[in-house]
Amino acid sequence: MKKFFLTLAIFFTTLFIIGLVKLAMSPNTNYSYPSLNAKLEFIEKHPEYNMYFMGSSKINNQINCKIINKNMEGIKSYNLGASAGFDLESFQTLDYILNNPNFKPKYIIVELQDKIKVTKINIKTERSFGAFNFSNTAFALKYHKENKNYQQIGLSLVSFVLNIFHYNKYSDEKSIQNVNNNWVNKNNGFSPLEEASSIPRTAENTLKSVINNRLERYHADKNNYTPNVTLVDKINDFAKKCKNRNIQLILYIPGPAEPDAKKLEMYNTAFNVPVVSLVNPDLYPEFYQYENRWDYGHLNGKGAEILSLKTAPLLKKVLK
Repeated sequence: MKKFFLTLAIFFTTLFIIGLVKLAMSPNTNYSYPSLNAKLEFIEKHPEYNMYFMGSSKINNQINCKIINKNMEGIKSYNLGASAGFDLESFQTLDYILNNPNFKPKYIIVELQDKIKVTKINIKTERSFGAFNFSNTAFALKYHKENKNYQQIGLSLVSFVLNIFHYNKYSDEKSIQNVNNNWVNKNNGFSPLEEASSIPRTAENTLKSVINNRLERYHADKNNYTPNVTLVDKINDFAKKCKNRNIQLILYIPGPAEPDAKKLEMYNTAFNVPVVSLVNPDLYPEFYQYENRWDYGHLNGKGAEILSLKTAPLLKKVLK
């Protein structure tokens, strides 16, 4: 029996070491998101795109690059958004682009989120734990240590181990794998929720009630938030890497973001790169009106057009 357990231990140790070496040599290969991968494959072959937008569904379903291009001379932008993609996923995509000379952007716009949380749902998904390479794991551990969130430290380590063994517990991308994503090459990566979402628009009365409640919470929020230094250092490090590639990095906070708005706003002057923010409901009330919304946290196609129109002149101000 001892010999059996010894053999088993040697077997798993060997697999673990092989996984460590594989992850060190190819830090982004375990990140599985078919729709985003299709977008990356497309723009790698199309160097004429000189501006990339990166982030979650607030980018994927809200930034209409055709409107951006029409209102910014010399710009040909592409939407690299990934629904449910948070900071670690964006960092991995950004790192992949910066280490591949086939990508030739002049500007990279990254959504600022401050979301590094592992949940019971996303710890099961290959896409989420696939983001825990060496660099992202070290960042997550330091980030959560600064926040004194020891449960998240443990969950981050579990995700790292899952990534080492590449143990696909649950695929959350079957719907994407089975659908030909026409937005990859026909709409500059943009997909409005009217066409992309399998979930219907939130009922009017329900959505209006939620919006009003969140606006009340926003104006009542008097907390004295402080930036997470680990996140600031991570972004500033990416800024240096972008500069070495002659790329300008810009952080972007799109509306609406009621639950996190005050927390995100305190990052406006925290980085060595500019932050373009459209989250303040007093400055951008149109993002908090039912006719421009799809659900609790997203704009519909009409709202996305307004967001894109409002974004273009703000980006003009900060471009080199």
